[in-house]
Amino acid sequence: MAKHPAKCPKCGHRVDFDSAVGDHIVCAVCHARLRVPGKGKAHEVTRSPTLTGSPADADPLIGQTLGEFEIVELLGRGGMGAVYKARQASLGRFVAIKILPHSLAANQSFIERFSREARAAAAVSHPNIIEVHAVGQDRGYQYIAMEFVDGETLADVLRREGRLLPHRALAILKQVASALAEGHECGILHRDIKPSNILIDRKGRAKVADFGLAKHEGVDVSVTTTGQALGTPLYMPPEAARGEPFDARSDLYSLGATFYQAVAGKPPFEADTPAQLVVKHLEAKPPPLQSVAPDCPGDLCRIIHRLLRKKPDQRYASTDELLDALDKVETRMTVEQAAATASIATRPATARHSTHRREGVALPKRSTALIAGGIAAALLLVAIVLVVVLWPKGGRATKATVPPGTRTPTTQHRPPSPDAARLEANAAIVYKNIATCIAKKDYAKAQTWLDKLRREYASTEF
Repeated sequence: MAKHPAKCPKCGHRVDFDSAVGDHIVCAVCHARLRVPGKGKAHEVTRSPTLTGSPADADPLIGQTLGEFEIVELLGRGGMGAVYKARQASLGRFVAIKILPHSLAANQSFIERFSREARAAAAVSHPNIIEVHAVGQDRGYQYIAMEFVDGETLADVLRREGRLLPHRALAILKQVASALAEGHECGILHRDIKPSNILIDRKGRAKVADFGLAKHEGVDVSVTTTGQALGTPLYMPPEAARGEPFDARSDLYSLGATFYQAVAGKPPFEADTPAQLVVKHLEAKPPPLQSVAPDCPGDLCRIIHRLLRKKPDQRYASTDELLDALDKVETRMTVEQAAATASIATRPATARHSTHRREGVALPKRSTALIAGGIAAALLLVAIVLVVVLWPKGGRATKATVPPGTRTPTTQHRPPSPDAARLEANAAIVYKNIATCIAKKDYAKAQTWLDKLRREYASTEF
């Protein structure tokens, strides 16, 4: 919370002096430019700001140049300062530039740590992590230049849509988990995973922001379009609330809380005050996810609930282990979708064909072609899923190409026990029976084998 709150003289909105990046501050509601009389450092201010401008000249930094970056527009404000869109003329590209408030820029020890961790984050290259381009200081402004993402945050998406369908949530969850795995492998923790730190670009690709950057104690580092601090620890791991060391499994807890909200449309815990919310993170169990999101597959619900366990050693041991579990859920969901597609494609064709036979009317060639095409497409989809997705990892002749946003698991597994090996062998037989039935166009029998695979061999690679 700001040490010196004040109100905008134009609209009455609360103004936080400590988030000012210069001797002016912009009202988050009416966008009026406010001057702080006698401002040297934010903590020296004792009087309310006075109105000196209008929304037309709301931000004094627009049009200014910091280093080689020309400020174009304000993107958002938060406890760690303001984020602007800027143009880097030397490379002909846009960047996002975060400018720290003077209250932090004047803290030399914090700036040293911030710069050190920014340089470490810049060394991490991953398609789902926002790249750090530069860190610098100009005319008293401390800034960091990052990759500009043309899109919106997951928080924006959830505000607009309420919640995500499970398959979309799973796709984004895998990308964010992949980004975390890369950072953790490099020894970098995020420490602030939440919807506002996950950006979604125009192609649906997730990008994790603020990876590994130093966080100032007591400051909510979220950047919002209104400049209002969230002020509630919605995604705080219990060990952080207890003051215990933060490790990779703490990031996983915040990831679980974030995607519980993405699937359910609300966070796992809600309360009237931050203190009550912290107590819930420490002691309460979140409502069963399937009770608030019945369409979410049980396997995905169990993964998210495991991420939200109170003790770190009860969560996944690593992000790689989490990715292995997510891969299996994705495989099952893909198989079920493929089977449903095949079923839908064949039923209308059968019904229509029988009707024409009873009425003695020849089926039009165009209709026949369309139906055949639909069946062929469905068969192709199922075949691809069965042969490419379900084929055991050890049986692949060549290594599959890893698409963007995925990560090859590195978790070392113990050799399977004889019982486990026998279970895998039996599952392989069932899988081959499914493929044989599909080849013979016996879809009912294929569905029976598929049900058996899901029911009796859920723990196998299949």
